[in-house]
Amino acid sequence: FMTDEYVYPKVHCIAARITAENPDDGFKPTSGKIDRIKFQSSVACWGYFSVWTHAAIHEFADSQFGHLFARGEDREEARKTLVLALSNLEVVGEIRTPIEYLVELLRTEAFCRNSIDTSWLDGMIRERTVKVKYEKLDVVFYAAVLRAVRRFEARDKDLAEAIAKRRLGLLHQVGHSTVDFEIAFEGHKFQFLVRRLASNLYDFTVADQTIQTQVRVQPDNSLLVSIDGSVMKVSGSEEALGLRLRLQGIGTVLLPTIFD
Repeated sequence: FMTDEYVYPKVHCIAARITAENPDDGFKPTSGKIDRIKFQSSVACWGYFSVWTHAAIHEFADSQFGHLFARGEDREEARKTLVLALSNLEVVGEIRTPIEYLVELLRTEAFCRNSIDTSWLDGMIRERTVKVKYEKLDVVFYAAVLRAVRRFEARDKDLAEAIAKRRLGLLHQVGHSTVDFEIAFEGHKFQFLVRRLASNLYDFTVADQTIQTQVRVQPDNSLLVSIDGSVMKVSGSEEALGLRLRLQGIGTVLLPTIFD
């Protein structure tokens, strides 16, 4: 044993715990239904989950429900692999997760340099230095798309149910193809007028500017929003605090309800 040469490891591994915790509220545990978990393990990154689609995290359960393990020839390769895996992981439901937070954390200069200690993360959380990066006007526009499509869907559903029950009171809505509403975000209000041109084609008018947008509803009820050749996958839910908007590749943003 004393004469054996030390065998240096040939791989590096970084693990990430997937929890039902809210990074915007001091990582407090959350509970609720999980509508969808989407993740594909690969040669370089393997993951497992203790719950799956249509499951739930109850308030007395351990907040951790998943684990990812990324490998590479060195630490930097493992870090990049984990960033890519987390970016492609989707968890949709009533719970909050720190997935986007972990992605931004892994991209910080201190983590890349490995110049961290046991108090580093506590300082990051206390000072709120890790945030989801987004363009304000993009968030406002995609929130408007989501709300407009959901309003048209609700109108169509009510009309179909009324016709099925031979109630003709809603027939006056036939041919009405516009909705208007206000989006409030980061201290500013934006008034939108939305006109439905076809089943998947809309005109969004805000501040005398009109943007034509194609929207396709996916089987999981998310939206593929296409503008001038660029496509964004959008999903979200209306909650007591406001609209929780999820933008693929960017993260989750809360647009709080404003009470005048």
